[in-house]
Amino acid sequence: MTAYAGSVGGLYMEVMSVWISDWETKIDGLNISAVSGGGTTNPFHISRGAPNEAIGITDTITTADAMEGTGDIGKRAPDGLKNLRALVRFNALSHSAFMIRGSALPDGVTTVGELLDEKPSLRWAFFQRGNPGELTARRFLEAYGVSIEDLNDWGGSVSYNPQAEHSSLMIDGHVDVSMVMTRAPAAFMLDMDASVRDLVWLKIEEDIVDKVIDSYGGYIKVDHPAEFYDSLEEPFVTASVDHVLFVHEDMDEELAYQLTKSVLENASNMRNALKSMSEFYPEEVCHDTGRFPLHEGAERACSELGYL
Repeated sequence: MTAYAGSVGGLYMEVMSVWISDWETKIDGLNISAVSGGGTTNPFHISRGAPNEAIGITDTITTADAMEGTGDIGKRAPDGLKNLRALVRFNALSHSAFMIRGSALPDGVTTVGELLDEKPSLRWAFFQRGNPGELTARRFLEAYGVSIEDLNDWGGSVSYNPQAEHSSLMIDGHVDVSMVMTRAPAAFMLDMDASVRDLVWLKIEEDIVDKVIDSYGGYIKVDHPAEFYDSLEEPFVTASVDHVLFVHEDMDEELAYQLTKSVLENASNMRNALKSMSEFYPEEVCHDTGRFPLHEGAERACSELGYL
């Protein structure tokens, strides 16, 4: 079997390596090779491969694009990739957030909507083009009735940067607003929190969060945790993204069952192996798998173990 993960050293490859070790130990005759992949390419490999010979990882946004033929998936598969099914979710959420330097904040503004109503001339930083965080930023702006072009037309500027650069740009005063989607806590966010003395987190109006979730799918509505950052006084509602282990819908039920059962029964191995998976609890991971329904084998494993 081929396991389509991500870049070496990245979350997908690290997680897949732990699971492969457990699977090859627990499931007789199973040999798995992990290969580099990506969130938007892995669905194509699984959809077009032999059902019992491939397994992959993607994010919950991409599950919606795959099922509906939208986004980057839709450019290559307008009818979608509807033959994909989930085994489990990571429960390693990346949260959407907008932060602004206090010196650039108009008086009385506490939310993203209030800021946009001011049509301010500000320097905005987003993640790289095509990144789920950048895509989500555009979707939030659209939900507010604003475009990237508007930010420029108001006299501001827009840049697209890797997440590690967001902290240095804010710390050095090169940007005014940073929109991120990342896990909490994140090292670059801790740097920003400690170094930007007037950092302000803008709340996202709940109706806008609901609009983004209802319009696009693949997002999970949660409260952004506040306990990690001194500059964040209280949690706020946001749209978050997770990651999903998935297979072809025609994978043998027994194989999908054994794969899922092993993942669930050895969840503590994952939590102990990777700090990024510290919230991988079986009672959470059988739910909210984006737009991919659970494979029938995964559903059986989750039900038998009491997690559905």
